Amino acid sequence: MEAKEINQDGLQGIDFNIPAKPEILLELELEQCKKYPSMSGIAEVIVKDVALAGSVIKIVNSAAYGQKRHISNIKTAVNMLGVDSILRLVSFFQLRKVLTAKASISLEKFWDTSMQTANMMAITHSYFNKTEHCSREDAYSFGLFRDCGIPLMAIKYDNYKTVLMEANSSPQRKFTDIEESYFPTNHAIVGYFIANTWQLPKFLPELILRHHEQNFTHDKDVTYAQKALYGLSKIASNALSKHKYNHDDCEWLLGKEAALGFFQMSDLDYQELEADLIDAYRVLYG
Repeated sequence: MEAKEINQDGLQGIDFNIPAKPEILLELELEQCKKYPSMSGIAEVIVKDVALAGSVIKIVNSAAYGQKRHISNIKTAVNMLGVDSILRLVSFFQLRKVLTAKASISLEKFWDTSMQTANMMAITHSYFNKTEHCSREDAYSFGLFRDCGIPLMAIKYDNYKTVLMEANSSPQRKFTDIEESYFPTNHAIVGYFIANTWQLPKFLPELILRHHEQNFTHDKDVTYAQKALYGLSKIASNALSKHKYNHDDCEWLLGKEAALGFFQMSDLDYQELEADLIDAYRVLYG
């Protein structure tokens, strides 16, 4: 399903409440839109929430960002990484904060997995020369937000964990098709609306909506950068699954041809890359 095929009426009738963008993000965007944005002003907005500031600083100092010196405050982080990077991190932690209702899955485990996916996406990005049209930051962001519709599905539906287990153990079936055999929507559509409501970077909503589509890289209306990020996502997710569980990701069978075809890789090329990715991830994150 393409983005142009759905609109804001897409969630009506199924009682889905997309959380509103938090006030802190609105304040940050107002500061960002000024003719002369103030790094100090942006930092001051973030430090109003001590827990948020601490979470951002922790990630900025992690292996994911590879800073050569320890960053001790938000102002330094904003100056070194830029406003866009900081805003994406703040958006991730704010989304994690607002989606805390009782759910049929462990939300803590979900968010940890999203962070792991983002880390592997960043590593994978560095191995390709076809990613000059999309930044490492974009790859990391897609990893963070790709499955952001899952928590809302798990909060709304008591049996979502069972459906999720079925989808994760059915490599020959499209993930979202399995969801739609039980529910009137799927996590990709829900994630699309979250991305639009929270005004995440413009390249993300359609990617989130269509990241389970096998023909995505053949769509002439999709940007080269989005296709590259789609391919990176398939490869990174499979490498992460191999690292954590010693088996292929549930989507690899259906997504392998598109991903390897886009990057013009043979199976042997991929096997060598997978080993390198797992080694690199293990060195950085254990």
